[in-house]
Amino acid sequence: MAQFLNLHFSSPTTISPLLNRPRRLFPCPLLQFLTRTRSAPSRIYAVSDLSETAAVVSSGNGGMPVSPGILVDAVTEAELKENGFRSTRRTKLVCTIGTSTCGVDQIEALAVGGMNVARINMCHGDHAWHREVVRRVRRLNEEKGFAVAVMMDTEGSEIHMGDLPADAPSAKAEDGEIWTFSVRHFNSPIPDRTISVNYEGFAEDVRPGDELLVDGGMVRFDVIEKLGPDVKCRCTDPGLLLPRANLTFWRDGNLVRERNAMLPTISSKDWLDIDFGIAEGVDFIAVSFVKSAEVIHHLKSYIAARSRKR
Repeated sequence: MAQFLNLHFSSPTTISPLLNRPRRLFPCPLLQFLTRTRSAPSRIYAVSDLSETAAVVSSGNGGMPVSPGILVDAVTEAELKENGFRSTRRTKLVCTIGTSTCGVDQIEALAVGGMNVARINMCHGDHAWHREVVRRVRRLNEEKGFAVAVMMDTEGSEIHMGDLPADAPSAKAEDGEIWTFSVRHFNSPIPDRTISVNYEGFAEDVRPGDELLVDGGMVRFDVIEKLGPDVKCRCTDPGLLLPRANLTFWRDGNLVRERNAMLPTISSKDWLDIDFGIAEGVDFIAVSFVKSAEVIHHLKSYIAARSRKR
């Protein structure tokens, strides 16, 4: 998706790139334009094309940039001649925004550090919280000249844990400890060493002797007993448990996939989150465990139809 760069020479020593104000389309382009100062040709500056404010590069004071527009990359002219556009950074940085990084100052610090995409994870938080994050990123782009895109990552139909007892941010599972994984919905405080599971068929599918892996193996348990909706497990590889971590279970050294294959790629909750993302104008929507191209075609058609109604 091409954008056009018009150069306006307001003085012999100043170049003001006047960028077309692009609409936030899907996917968000992260192409970069190159501008340079006339009196300091030894430095080349790469400016992102999504800035909604014109970035101004002044050649005064040795050609140092003095505008509020944020210059993403800088390379020497010799490097540009040798490598062409490969001199600019191609690898983009995607940063997940959480409770410790959602403040205005923290988001700006991430952008200054090189963040290209702010990721919001729909496994955590509610729409009000995510809406505020999106608006802070947009405001940062508008006021400071950044070009940070927003990616919304859907929860998907993977099996994962719920919140930890006492709403703790983490819990340590020690070797030999017995933990209970339950499909029950707890209205009262969650009992100690008990973790809720989002998949209703979890207790039916696992068997004593199966190995339960948390977050891809960060913590491991052996299933020792099933009691109705509860599954008793013994920790065999200690580690830190985090809320909403994904769960997989293995039998005879093989990943049990049967039930996962029956779960929809996009759940009913995901569709509500996708509606939210469309309404907020996010730049990317990420979907996990895609089973076929038809899922993507369906999602793209849905986004196009819903976007036209806005």
